[in-house]
Amino acid sequence: MKTTLFSCMPNNIKSRLLERQYDSGSSILLADNENNYVYFLCEGFAEAYIQNLQGSIATIYTYTPDSVFGEVEPFYQGLKPVSIIAITTCKVLMLHKSDYIEWLKSDFKAVSVLISILAEKLATNSMRIEEISLMNVQERVLRRIAIHAYGNRLHLLTKQQISLEANTPIRSVNRAIKKCEDAGLFIYKNGYFEILNEKAVMQFLPPLLQK
Repeated sequence: MKTTLFSCMPNNIKSRLLERQYDSGSSILLADNENNYVYFLCEGFAEAYIQNLQGSIATIYTYTPDSVFGEVEPFYQGLKPVSIIAITTCKVLMLHKSDYIEWLKSDFKAVSVLISILAEKLATNSMRIEEISLMNVQERVLRRIAIHAYGNRLHLLTKQQISLEANTPIRSVNRAIKKCEDAGLFIYKNGYFEILNEKAVMQFLPPLLQK
């Protein structure tokens, strides 16, 4: 079984944890905002993304249960460009950065696990960026629709939001939607998306969400 950072935490540190729940679609962390906690994801799925000045969004990581985020921020005082949003309802345990640093100072095993987590994230991020860069517009649109459907937020999704999340002009999004409708994957009517072929659409979820 894979060793998680949380599994290394001693009881005296666990007693300082705070529990919080986030609804699907809500922000857990916002870029450039001060964050004083490290988050241990107990239940649900979340996405890390960066957003440029034009509003376009690039998803860089998907968090699953037993993941940790905010683990680097206590050691870095510069600009924090990454935001994290709940894909589904998420339950997290939060540890204040001062308690986190106190723990790591005296626990070499936890530091070793943290380093392995960071290395895995770097590798995963590189593969994610390469994967998305090779996707055509239709595939990127289908991925965003699948992710929003997975989080029961499809009724809130707009063409404009897809354009931002897929980093694609709205005219290209419209063409991709038309192709998907012609293929019987989903329809867009009266401002709402309705999936017709759930099995085919959900195949475009990130691999971590398909497990």
